[in-house]
Amino acid sequence: MLPPNIFVALAALWSSSWSSIVVDAIPEPPGTTHSSTYLYHSSSQHHSPGRGRALIPLHRVSASGKMNDQHFINSWLENEEAVDAFLYDASKIFTHVNTSLTTPCYLISRDSSYTKSWTNEDWERHCKPPLRRYLRHFLSWHKSTTAAAIMPFVLLAVCWAIIVCGMSEVFPSITAYLKRASLKSGLLASFASPLALLLTLKTNRALDRLLDARKAWGQMTRATRALAGMSCAYVAPTNGPLALLMCRYLAVFPWTLKGRLRGESDDEVIHTLLPPEEAEWLLSQNTQRPIAVLSRVRCMLHLALTGSGTSLPVPMSTHIQMCNRLYDLECVVGICNRILGSPIPPTYTRMTSRLLFLYLLALPFALLGFGISPVSAVLTTAMTTYVLVGIDEIGIEVEHPFPLLPMQQMSTIAQEGVMGQVQMMKSMPKL
Repeated sequence: MLPPNIFVALAALWSSSWSSIVVDAIPEPPGTTHSSTYLYHSSSQHHSPGRGRALIPLHRVSASGKMNDQHFINSWLENEEAVDAFLYDASKIFTHVNTSLTTPCYLISRDSSYTKSWTNEDWERHCKPPLRRYLRHFLSWHKSTTAAAIMPFVLLAVCWAIIVCGMSEVFPSITAYLKRASLKSGLLASFASPLALLLTLKTNRALDRLLDARKAWGQMTRATRALAGMSCAYVAPTNGPLALLMCRYLAVFPWTLKGRLRGESDDEVIHTLLPPEEAEWLLSQNTQRPIAVLSRVRCMLHLALTGSGTSLPVPMSTHIQMCNRLYDLECVVGICNRILGSPIPPTYTRMTSRLLFLYLLALPFALLGFGISPVSAVLTTAMTTYVLVGIDEIGIEVEHPFPLLPMQQMSTIAQEGVMGQVQMMKSMPKL
């Protein structure tokens, strides 16, 4: 019979710091070539079947019973060549790949534009005092792409005004009739209020679409950076190749989304960033490539949760957070597809165009009815046409926001965010 002090010692040992760790000898996972002792850690959030505790190799536990962080750093450094290969392939997007997908669209803009990401210098130039700002805008008038787009219609309105004024000079009775017509009494003015309302509502709704698109791309940048960071922190220590493949897909995602929204080819970018087998699979998908990328990342998240071979599963709480970031990316794709596929109702646009056309058609008659000179009538028609048609054209440009957004720079920022997470994990000091 054992002495009572033996039972006291055993009870004390059971209630000590080792109470959170239960050591079991279990068969080796498939693919291992060495014998390792494993333990179950009850403080982990992920669970093994029937145990409620996480499976951890014993050689990753220090003498104090805690996880050996040095092994995680070494596991990451073992894939240093793969990390360098990923960073090299990603950098080739900025130097070697030269397609419409990676070319900044603001190269065709010759003045301050929304098609580029602004810097402090751009804001300083934009917020100059009124005198300098107005003078700069006036001198750059000939560079305006909006003015160049509406100028043919303005010239057409001027020609129409010249014809009307010429007829009034040839037939003076026309001017006398116009002075007595109801146009002078305010019939034309009744068009002005609904026309202004239509233009205002359309422009506001178009700006809302632009803001939604810009917010979606900002959310995409944050989600890809966060997902890459969690992949480097939680997946890479135990499964470096899986983490790097996930980062490659996250770097591809913004370019595939840009190609989808602008109708540009993303084949060369995919061949540059992905391994050959992965690139062939993605290029062969009939569905939208951004959706295919997210589906592939979801499969990798499932593999990270369950573990494979000698790799450990990530904690359940981390897996949930990574799935939430993946859901954010799916929301981005949904918002962009909604904006691309659902314009402002075309009936609204047609009504605005028809009312504006009738207003400008009757404007020279109304101006002559007020008794102004033919030259003044032509100049007034030209300026009014420029203002109203210009506002309508701005609404049309903003309504389709993706050619207007600096998507090349935003895609670059998103990719650099993924690369930055990998570089920081690589250069992080050892613990």
